Amino acid sequence: MGADFLTAATERQRQRLLELGRHVDHGAGATLLNQGEPSPPVLFLRSGFVKALRTAQGDTVPMVVDLLGAGDVLGVEACLAGRSSHLAFVATKPVRVLEIPQDAFHGFLGEDRRAMAWIAADSALRLRRRDIALGFATAKVRSRLTAFLARLQALYGIPRAEEVVIDVGLNHADIASAIGASPASVNAEITKLKKEGYLTTGYKTIHVKKRLREDGPPLSPPPARPRRIPQMRLGRRVALG
Repeated sequence: MGADFLTAATERQRQRLLELGRHVDHGAGATLLNQGEPSPPVLFLRSGFVKALRTAQGDTVPMVVDLLGAGDVLGVEACLAGRSSHLAFVATKPVRVLEIPQDAFHGFLGEDRRAMAWIAADSALRLRRRDIALGFATAKVRSRLTAFLARLQALYGIPRAEEVVIDVGLNHADIASAIGASPASVNAEITKLKKEGYLTTGYKTIHVKKRLREDGPPLSPPPARPRRIPQMRLGRRVALG
């Protein structure tokens, strides 16, 4: 999850986007966009969580390829490429989105170079995260599982007394799909992690009790220094790579 575009935007940019779009609420399980949908709108996720799904062929089971939270922007790739949606997006928690027609958002980016730079940087960060995750593709199920959970913990974990709660609306089948494993193998590894005291589970929640990996986030990270997100000053960062 990168910085929230609407938070980083100037007041003029923010008002322009609000004029172009409309807020829409969706319940958990609702499909926001279908794979193959022509000219899909761009969705600014204001709250909740959404899983991105990709079906390789018409008769195959969709695979979870990403999880997105508040601040993420959906449908940017299709907008920039002028193509149909290559992913489906399904809410795992109740969500609110700012929905902007594709052509309207494309025009907005064409008129605002700083906004285009922000979108490019955010897309690059998301692609970087996916590439890092692919590095675990040939690892054993336990390594893939703990790497995925550690990523969720770092991005969306809720710190509580002696634990971190991952509450993003994914069930065990979703987790299995996301790491390319069978639900049975994921259930078996989660059972082992529970017996070893690493975590407990609730309804679509995981409570992390111990550090899952040596390279993973600690349960109690040091408090971050408060900082203000600069208003769209990202052109220089993109140029530096």
